Amino acid sequence: EAVIRCSGGLICQAQRLEHLKHFVSRKAMDIDGVGERLLEIVVEKQWVQTPADLYRLSIESLKDLDRMGEKSAANVVQAIAASKATTLARFLYALGIRDVGEATARTLAQTFGDLEPLMSATLEDLMAVDDVGPIVASHIRAFFEVQQNRVVIQELRDLGVHWPVRSVEAPTTGVDLSGQTWVLTGTLESMTRDEASDRLRALGAKVSGSVSAKTTVLVAGPGAGSKLSKAQDLGVTVMDESALMELLES
Repeated sequence: EAVIRCSGGLICQAQRLEHLKHFVSRKAMDIDGVGERLLEIVVEKQWVQTPADLYRLSIESLKDLDRMGEKSAANVVQAIAASKATTLARFLYALGIRDVGEATARTLAQTFGDLEPLMSATLEDLMAVDDVGPIVASHIRAFFEVQQNRVVIQELRDLGVHWPVRSVEAPTTGVDLSGQTWVLTGTLESMTRDEASDRLRALGAKVSGSVSAKTTVLVAGPGAGSKLSKAQDLGVTVMDESALMELLES
């Protein structure tokens, strides 16, 4: 579940630090190097009041902070800049809309395809989405009805946040993995595990973090450990990265 609990949304003062921690987290905008202590400092200095302000931070402003220095400041600014290229699902999750977790964010992204249709969706449109009931729909609708939230979202986009590879696009391949459960383990070289998971979900698969008798395929890269052993014991199909790429590109 998302973290925001006040009507101020993206400009909520009471929850500002918690919201920013959620925004930069690995499963949201995934901004490496921006930890809780740094967020506390920039919030205390009033440099950052909304998520958009993160993208306005500069090396010059950060380098003189305690234990920072120019090199560390440059790394932080670079990590923030790198996060601008994201997916719609990650962006929606990062917004911290109440009751919109990772799975719901992915479903919304897959259903609406882009942000504008979602922002203008009615309660009826939202309730037609799988796993979105009247309460979640009302939270989504209420979030986008707050003008300040819309302003911050537009600022984020004006500052370069975008989703060049939409996690929601209908697959162009003829592969349909609906009803299948996939697990990834070990290291992948062609893409990250998160990227591979997004592509598998786009083909209809459910991606799980653990192997069980219900697992359809385990993708095992170098460094695969106990999950590989368990899959072999259960007779689960094991696929290497080259076979996965062949499937995704077919």
